[in-house]
Amino acid sequence: MDYRQSFGISAVGMSFERARVDVAAMNLANANTVRETDGTGYQPLRVIARSAAPSTSFSDMIGETGLFTIGNAGRSFSIEGVDKPARMVHEPGHPYADAKGFVAYPAVDSATEMVTMMSAMRAYEANVAAMNTARNLALKALEIGGGSN
Repeated sequence: MDYRQSFGISAVGMSFERARVDVAAMNLANANTVRETDGTGYQPLRVIARSAAPSTSFSDMIGETGLFTIGNAGRSFSIEGVDKPARMVHEPGHPYADAKGFVAYPAVDSATEMVTMMSAMRAYEANVAAMNTARNLALKALEIGGGSN
Protein backbone atom coordinates (compact mmCIF):
# COMPACT_ATOMS: atom_id res chain seq x y z
CA MET A 1 0.00 0.00 0.00
CA ASP A 2 1.46 3.35 -0.91
CA TYR A 3 1.19 6.38 1.32
CA ARG A 4 -1.53 7.99 -0.83
CA GLN A 5 -3.93 5.16 -0.02
CA SER A 6 -3.31 5.53 3.71
CA PHE A 7 -3.94 9.28 3.38
CA GLY A 8 -7.14 8.50 1.48
CA ILE A 9 -8.35 6.04 4.09
CA SER A 10 -7.74 8.55 6.89
CA ALA A 11 -9.40 11.34 4.90
CA VAL A 12 -12.50 9.20 4.34
CA GLY A 13 -12.61 8.36 8.04
CA MET A 14 -12.27 12.02 8.97
CA SER A 15 -15.06 13.08 6.61
CA PHE A 16 -17.32 10.34 8.00
CA GLU A 17 -16.64 11.38 11.60
CA ARG A 18 -17.13 15.04 10.74
CA ALA A 19 -20.52 14.17 9.27
CA ARG A 20 -21.39 12.33 12.50
CA VAL A 21 -20.47 15.40 14.58
CA ASP A 22 -22.42 17.72 12.27
CA VAL A 23 -25.53 15.52 12.37
CA ALA A 24 -25.38 15.14 16.16
CA ALA A 25 -25.02 18.92 16.52
CA MET A 26 -27.98 19.46 14.19
CA ASN A 27 -30.06 16.97 16.19
CA LEU A 28 -29.16 18.72 19.45
CA ALA A 29 -29.91 22.15 17.99
CA ASN A 30 -33.37 21.01 16.88
CA ALA A 31 -34.21 18.84 19.91
CA ASN A 32 -36.65 21.39 21.30
CA THR A 33 -38.28 22.53 18.08
CA VAL A 34 -41.99 21.88 17.96
CA ARG A 35 -43.74 19.70 15.44
CA GLU A 36 -46.71 21.38 13.85
CA THR A 37 -50.19 19.97 14.26
CA ASP A 38 -50.02 18.47 10.75
CA GLY A 39 -46.98 16.39 11.80
CA THR A 40 -44.33 18.36 9.94
CA GLY A 41 -41.23 19.37 11.78
CA TYR A 42 -37.66 18.36 12.36
CA GLN A 43 -36.87 14.69 11.89
CA PRO A 44 -33.73 13.38 13.66
CA LEU A 45 -30.92 12.27 11.34
CA ARG A 46 -28.27 9.53 11.40
CA VAL A 47 -25.10 8.97 9.37
CA ILE A 48 -25.16 5.52 7.80
CA ALA A 49 -21.90 3.96 6.57
CA ARG A 50 -22.00 2.08 3.29
CA SER A 51 -19.20 -0.44 2.93
CA ALA A 52 -19.60 -1.07 -0.80
CA ALA A 53 -22.13 -0.73 -3.56
CA PRO A 54 -24.21 -3.90 -4.01
CA SER A 55 -23.08 -4.15 -7.64
CA THR A 56 -19.40 -4.15 -6.67
CA SER A 57 -17.94 -7.63 -6.87
CA PHE A 58 -14.87 -8.83 -5.05
CA SER A 59 -12.97 -9.17 -8.34
CA ASP A 60 -13.75 -5.51 -9.11
CA MET A 61 -12.28 -4.51 -5.75
CA ILE A 62 -9.15 -6.61 -6.33
CA GLY A 63 -8.57 -5.06 -9.75
CA GLU A 64 -6.27 -6.15 -12.57
CA THR A 65 -3.11 -5.92 -10.47
CA GLY A 66 -4.33 -8.40 -7.87
CA LEU A 67 -3.88 -5.81 -5.12
CA PHE A 68 -6.81 -4.79 -2.98
CA THR A 69 -7.67 -1.16 -3.62
CA ILE A 70 -10.04 1.16 -1.87
CA GLY A 71 -12.15 2.87 -4.48
CA ASN A 72 -15.22 5.06 -4.38
CA ALA A 73 -17.37 2.04 -3.52
CA GLY A 74 -15.63 1.75 -0.14
CA ARG A 75 -15.93 5.42 0.73
CA SER A 76 -19.60 6.22 0.86
CA PHE A 77 -21.97 7.17 3.63
CA SER A 78 -25.38 8.72 3.68
CA ILE A 79 -27.41 10.87 6.03
CA GLU A 80 -30.87 9.49 6.58
CA GLY A 81 -33.84 10.46 8.68
CA VAL A 82 -34.73 8.36 11.71
CA ASP A 83 -38.34 7.25 11.65
CA LYS A 84 -39.24 7.47 15.34
CA PRO A 85 -42.46 8.64 16.92
CA ALA A 86 -42.38 12.15 18.34
CA ARG A 87 -41.60 12.78 21.99
CA MET A 88 -44.87 13.93 23.54
CA VAL A 89 -44.64 16.47 26.37
CA HIS A 90 -47.65 17.66 28.37
CA GLU A 91 -47.79 21.46 27.96
CA PRO A 92 -51.47 22.45 27.90
CA GLY A 93 -50.85 26.18 27.41
CA HIS A 94 -48.57 25.75 24.38
CA PRO A 95 -49.93 27.08 21.05
CA TYR A 96 -49.09 23.78 19.29
CA ALA A 97 -50.62 21.54 21.97
CA ASP A 98 -53.15 18.99 20.79
CA ALA A 99 -56.61 18.53 22.30
CA LYS A 100 -55.16 16.61 25.27
CA GLY A 101 -52.49 19.27 25.93
CA PHE A 102 -49.51 17.37 24.49
CA VAL A 103 -46.85 18.97 22.30
CA ALA A 104 -44.84 16.86 19.83
CA TYR A 105 -41.06 17.31 19.89
CA PRO A 106 -38.51 15.41 17.77
CA ALA A 107 -37.39 12.08 19.25
CA VAL A 108 -33.88 13.32 20.05
CA ASP A 109 -32.11 11.95 23.11
CA SER A 110 -29.60 14.58 24.20
CA ALA A 111 -27.40 12.11 26.09
CA THR A 112 -27.14 9.80 23.06
CA GLU A 113 -26.28 12.72 20.79
CA MET A 114 -23.57 13.92 23.18
CA VAL A 115 -22.06 10.42 23.35
CA THR A 116 -22.16 10.26 19.54
CA MET A 117 -20.35 13.60 19.35
CA MET A 118 -17.68 12.51 21.81
CA SER A 119 -17.03 9.16 20.12
CA ALA A 120 -16.94 10.81 16.69
CA MET A 121 -14.41 13.37 17.93
CA ARG A 122 -12.21 10.58 19.35
CA ALA A 123 -12.43 8.65 16.07
CA TYR A 124 -11.61 11.83 14.13
CA GLU A 125 -8.54 12.35 16.34
CA ALA A 126 -7.49 8.73 15.72
CA ASN A 127 -7.74 9.29 11.96
CA VAL A 128 -5.62 12.44 12.27
CA ALA A 129 -3.03 10.45 14.23
CA ALA A 130 -3.04 7.72 11.57
CA MET A 131 -2.58 10.31 8.83
CA ASN A 132 0.30 11.95 10.71
CA THR A 133 1.93 8.55 11.22
CA ALA A 134 1.62 7.77 7.51
CA ARG A 135 3.11 11.18 6.70
CA ASN A 136 6.03 10.60 9.06
CA LEU A 137 6.63 7.15 7.58
CA ALA A 138 6.61 8.59 4.06
CA LEU A 139 9.06 11.33 5.09
CA LYS A 140 11.29 8.76 6.78
CA ALA A 141 11.24 6.61 3.63
CA LEU A 142 12.28 9.62 1.56
CA GLU A 143 15.03 10.38 4.06
CA ILE A 144 16.31 6.80 3.94
CA GLY A 145 16.12 6.71 0.14
CA GLY A 146 17.88 10.06 -0.24
CA GLY A 147 20.64 9.35 2.25
CA SER A 148 22.92 7.39 -0.14
CA ASN A 149 25.40 10.27 -0.67
